[in-house]
Amino acid sequence: MQKNDINSAIMFLKGIKGKKVIVVSHDDSDGSCSASLLIRLLRKIESRVNVSYFSTRGSPSISEGLMKDIIAKRPEVVITCDFAGDIDKAAQILAQEDIRCLMIDHHIVSDYKFPEDTIYINPLLSGKTMPCAAFIYDICNQIFDFKDNLWIAGVGTIEDFGASDRKDIIEACMKQYPELFEKKDMDNSKLFDTTFGLVGKILSSAPSWDSYKGSALVTKVLLDVNSPRDFLGLENKNVRMMFEKYQIIEKDIRNAVRQFEDESLVSGALRHHIMSFEYPIKSKVSTIVSAKKEHYNEVIAVIEEKTNTYSMSLRNQSGDFDLNGIVRESLEGLEGTGGGHKKAAGAVVVKKDFDVFMGRLKERIK
Repeated sequence: MQKNDINSAIMFLKGIKGKKVIVVSHDDSDGSCSASLLIRLLRKIESRVNVSYFSTRGSPSISEGLMKDIIAKRPEVVITCDFAGDIDKAAQILAQEDIRCLMIDHHIVSDYKFPEDTIYINPLLSGKTMPCAAFIYDICNQIFDFKDNLWIAGVGTIEDFGASDRKDIIEACMKQYPELFEKKDMDNSKLFDTTFGLVGKILSSAPSWDSYKGSALVTKVLLDVNSPRDFLGLENKNVRMMFEKYQIIEKDIRNAVRQFEDESLVSGALRHHIMSFEYPIKSKVSTIVSAKKEHYNEVIAVIEEKTNTYSMSLRNQSGDFDLNGIVRESLEGLEGTGGGHKKAAGAVVVKKDFDVFMGRLKERIK
């Protein structure tokens, strides 16, 4: 079993001065918050640091196209955060290009085989569960007083359903921004509905209307805006645009939630429905439905039919089912990919294997 070597990661970050750096993050809000925290740290270490950033492109891994774009920039250092898909394979490719890697994750740890110079850290290696943004915030705080960036860690924590794991971060945000928390509650679904939670909602809608470019815009905004009060003031032109888009996406999400409630099928503890969307909002729909009291103990599966595959988002708020394990077991021998966390996972399955996959899924979720 690998062990966390936080000190090596800190020394790695401090030693980046004068290096050309690329930060790569997962294309969700926790990933974008993680990337912005890292870049803010690098700018404190070296004010004129040469840093670029990318997000993943629809899957939690460095795709072939993204890898080509990274290598084309000829970085000396790559830092990845908040994704686990084949990260050791990505590190091996980067090592062949003489690029050093720091890989920061919080997903379930696989049997990774990293190049010798790659540093991998994950709170799970120390027996702790938390969003990636929270983990990175802790690391940054060991290098500088990073409390001015607390709100970014708070947004990432709420967006990744991590409030119960990092009550200290949420309580600190409540103390610093009391007027933005109408509900002083650690229930993550209630935190979504606070004014502070609106920041995350606006940010998380961006990938829905502009894919990975929307995720990159989220990172840019989090580097340009210095507090949730400034963000919600809508003075930044990108934030104004994102808010307008958010209102459109939010209407589609509400309609999709109603459709799921009306038309979903139940098999044991599994509630599922195949849907079509104008925007990629299935993960939002599954999160909202699963957070409802009447669905707390169910596994919610929002399934989207595409040209050659079915793509799905699964949620189980009670934690009664290990969705990461169930998805991976259900995919064995089939053409598809998937995994994630115990309470939240995703999968993509080719159409010819979909019925077999669903049969296995129903068998495991009784």
